[in-house]
Amino acid sequence: MIKKSLIFLFCIVFFQSFVLAQEYKIEVSTLQETFEAGENITLRVSLFDSANNPVNDEVLVVLEDAEKNIKIEKTVQSNAFVEVSIEKGASYGQGTITAKYKDSETKSFFIIEINELAKFELIENTLKITNIGNTKYTKTIQIIIGETVGTKSPKIDVGKSVSYRLVAPNGIYNIKVTDGKTTLTQSEVQLTGTGNAIGVFDEAPSQRSGITGINPEENSEGVLSSLKGSKFIYVFVLVIFGATILLAIERMYKRKAKE
Repeated sequence: MIKKSLIFLFCIVFFQSFVLAQEYKIEVSTLQETFEAGENITLRVSLFDSANNPVNDEVLVVLEDAEKNIKIEKTVQSNAFVEVSIEKGASYGQGTITAKYKDSETKSFFIIEINELAKFELIENTLKITNIGNTKYTKTIQIIIGETVGTKSPKIDVGKSVSYRLVAPNGIYNIKVTDGKTTLTQSEVQLTGTGNAIGVFDEAPSQRSGITGINPEENSEGVLSSLKGSKFIYVFVLVIFGATILLAIERMYKRKAKE
């Protein structure tokens, strides 16, 4: 009886040791190697036992971007294609996929493309530009107010925003903002502003810039006043020049008189 019990216990221990020593083979594959930030990654985790038989079970998958700013953990079913979304702010470069099942683990890699992308929002008379890409935004932006064209070249870090105030004579305008890739158009926008000037001002006090455009229908009063100012300066210069000549002539006569 004791002998049989010992044999039975030995079998149990042997079986448990076999189970604990079981090794699994994990493979991770994706439908493509290169992805854009914000795009779904379709992947498959293939799981096999030591005899190379498929094992259908849940596997933990961890995705990280190149700079490890974003980490996504998800439990997926083995031997089936699943989709995992990568956030738009994921850094570009080589990302990693880690699959874990019990004591077995494997890594695979994928590439996130560089994406210089902005979002434009027009809130009343304020244009807000937000960097929703994964690299610094440095594109030149064309801003059209009615028929007046201006440009801005902001430098915006990932996830950050800048704002511009649109000014024009009181009235309704069609607005278009574009960087060649992203375009915002909005009609019948009410703007108020500074006389006949049309343009864009930085909202940040330390970064205020001047007008980017002038109303093509500007009246002639400003032009006339500038011409008047120019004439006054011209006459003033002539008077100074004439006085200098007279002073020189007077000195010359004094020298001759002394001789």
